[in-house]
Amino acid sequence: MRWLRKLANPLFALIGIQVIWGLFVFYWIYWFVGRHKEFRELALRYRPELLGRGFDWMVLVEGLILLVLILAGVYALFIFWRRQSNLYREQKEFISQVTHELKSPLASIKLHLETIRLRKPPPDKLERFLDTMLEDTERLDNLISNFLMAAKLEQKLRTTQQTVVDFSAFLVRSLERLEQHLPEGGNLTLRIDEGIRAAIDADAMETALRNLFENAVLYSPGAPDIRVALTRSGNDCILTFSDQGVGIDPHDIKKIFKMFYRVRRPGETIRGTGLGLWIVKSVIREHGGRVAVSSRGNGMGTTFTITLPLARGGDRQ
Repeated sequence: MRWLRKLANPLFALIGIQVIWGLFVFYWIYWFVGRHKEFRELALRYRPELLGRGFDWMVLVEGLILLVLILAGVYALFIFWRRQSNLYREQKEFISQVTHELKSPLASIKLHLETIRLRKPPPDKLERFLDTMLEDTERLDNLISNFLMAAKLEQKLRTTQQTVVDFSAFLVRSLERLEQHLPEGGNLTLRIDEGIRAAIDADAMETALRNLFENAVLYSPGAPDIRVALTRSGNDCILTFSDQGVGIDPHDIKKIFKMFYRVRRPGETIRGTGLGLWIVKSVIREHGGRVAVSSRGNGMGTTFTITLPLARGGDRQ
């Protein structure tokens, strides 16, 4: 059975198809040349007037063109097959990861509730338990919000409601709420130019900012150091989101915005679903903007740069 699974691998299948195609081409040329020779001998014997002036290349070329078209079709099927195979593998990993992400906070909440019921902890300990359960509940709420947002974005079912707001003030309010969830010793530095106005969908932008913040926290060993800046640039505003975390390898840079993709390093057990940065890119695109990422490599931190159009006639100079 193992050799059957190997044959089902898209790469092995493509190699096998290439070999078969090559044999077909060889057989076609061999058959055509042989039959052409027989035809000439018969024509010379019985109907010399049927013979042309030379070798009939057109029939040979037409056959080769047909084989090339067949190969092109096979390549198209191979590409589709490989994409579907990769997507299936990523979805299996996603389901496994989501199961873990959902079970962890639920198990924590259940444990704390059982402890409260059985042991009747003192008020100070009860307060800590309640804080932990609220954090776990918020984590579950954020996960579910990501799933719902991803489903709507993927199926193009979302109706955006963008309104012109003071984006500078919106950003400060959102990040100050997120700052409360920084681990102990973490630092969030803001450099926000005032009075920048943009048309945004508040809920979607909140989700994008939260995912950027959580990404920076998760991939920062120890106390995170996050820096956010917002500036004007012509008819756009530039939002940069920087951390001093583990950084990103160059070969991962182009992949991190793909759905379900997660940067994996040996020995790391960083939680996540692979949806966060895909949601960020999709939301920013909905707003007519673009997002880019840069990193100098492992341990050198990461910077996300978001470009959004300013509200027409709404920016104070």
